[in-house]
Amino acid sequence: MKAAREFYVSSAVALMLAAAVVLPAHALDESLNAAGSGFDYYLLALSWSPTFCASHPADRPECGLRRGFVVHGLWPQYAGGGGPEHCGGADALDQDTIELAKSPMPDERLIRHEWVVHGTCSGLSPHDYFVTLIRAIGRLSIPSEFDGAAPHTMSASQVVAAFTKINPSMTRRSLALRCRGPQLEEVRICLSRDLQPQPCGRDIRSQCRSGPLRISTSH
Repeated sequence: MKAAREFYVSSAVALMLAAAVVLPAHALDESLNAAGSGFDYYLLALSWSPTFCASHPADRPECGLRRGFVVHGLWPQYAGGGGPEHCGGADALDQDTIELAKSPMPDERLIRHEWVVHGTCSGLSPHDYFVTLIRAIGRLSIPSEFDGAAPHTMSASQVVAAFTKINPSMTRRSLALRCRGPQLEEVRICLSRDLQPQPCGRDIRSQCRSGPLRISTSH
């Protein structure tokens, strides 16, 4: 069996480390802890790009890259359900921050959307929010079943088991899947505010049919 590989955005991790020159690690940890008090945890949403691109073939920023998982967002959430959105009153995105975010999230329109809708509720600056997103994915390992080498099928429970096996700090309660018919669409991972896997809120549940799910490939 192939060794599990790290998240495809190894370059993003390098960018995060470069960003740490500007924002030291201890300062980033302090900013995470000091982020606005209006939410309880984060939801990291990973979109399976082949499923998205099957219905959005003209989306060149993402689909032209033929990737596996692409970050959809990092969303502040309430333990009791839902999460804050469109909090406003935050700094506008600068081009350097947009370029930083493009490695895990290649579509600039999505970057801008995610900042306005979710990032503004994090209590962080735009730069710190996207560095936090990069830190979150940098800690995640992707199972070898998602290497994109060939299309195959897995059940929802097998997808969850694959993630928890290669990420020992993660439990089944930390993940939820979304599907589009028989195709895997998204893996959602619940993280504490210091980016450790934690149980999801009561409203975060898998939305996939029983039986095999198609894990398609862009190639």
